[in-house]
Amino acid sequence: MAALGGLGIGFRDFAFAWQLVPKGIPEHDALAIVCGAILVAGGLALLVPRTARLSALALAAVLLLFVLAVRVPHAVAQPLVEGNWYGLSETLTFVAGSWTMFSMVPARHGQALARLGSVRAGQILFALALPALGLAHFFYMDQTAPLIPSWLPFHVPLAYFTGAAHIAAGLAILFGVLPRLAATLEAIMVSLFTLLVWVPVVIAAPGNAYDWTELLVSMAIAGAAWAVAESFHTPASTFAPRR
Repeated sequence: MAALGGLGIGFRDFAFAWQLVPKGIPEHDALAIVCGAILVAGGLALLVPRTARLSALALAAVLLLFVLAVRVPHAVAQPLVEGNWYGLSETLTFVAGSWTMFSMVPARHGQALARLGSVRAGQILFALALPALGLAHFFYMDQTAPLIPSWLPFHVPLAYFTGAAHIAAGLAILFGVLPRLAATLEAIMVSLFTLLVWVPVVIAAPGNAYDWTELLVSMAIAGAAWAVAESFHTPASTFAPRR
């Protein structure tokens, strides 16, 4: 999140992950910098125990606003374009991860909104986001298969398999069929995507801002997946607010 925000500030744009924001809106560049600063501050604040809960809530709110104001209208206007649902679901994984972290971190004594937070809500949001990520592998096979490293065999079957794995993980988490295992395997798979696909791509062309965005988005999805996976490992009592 922090690096995505920095990318937006550096380019005075909403980074490639947020390109649906119209260029013609008033104070476009200034708004892009403000949004980037929010992501930077929110991402870094997650690393500080005292501010982690509040920053996770702020990130969830900002990202959800982006989903509702930009992603949803675009998908509704062109419902037959799978890429629109992919983009919506991609951002929804960020919302789900942020909300899950907010719900998992115990509230400090006297903290406002101490009782707000539902881990299950984050898990459901994450589950609902995964099928569109998987379907993109099927709809855009000509773009997905070539991303698989050349030293791995069976590029097309692997692309189909990983797409189906996204869908299966989402359904398993949503309906409670071995959800802990499904979330953990999803987190491992996306982490491997990050390491095996996007890290080499960025190393090969470090000046390409689009590739950096893809790397950072993949990292963010992996982080959200690990947060959701951890939410199934942690006893429910851990989530209870401290009195």
